[in-house]
Amino acid sequence: MECVRCQKSDEDTHLLKCPICFKHVCEECQVNRHGRIFCSKICADLFFFGDEEDE
Repeated sequence: MECVRCQKSDEDTHLLKCPICFKHVCEECQVNRHGRIFCSKICADLFFFGDEEDE
């Protein structure tokens, strides 16, 4: 496994799994929003604000 942003392997660093897309991200590249870890700002925003639905 490797970080989706910097490509460091799990042998070089600790990887965390994004709760939205399930991609792995290292502690240096993570996006921390309200105590939760995400791989990107997009996933963090999706978690807290949801996806726009057409009516």
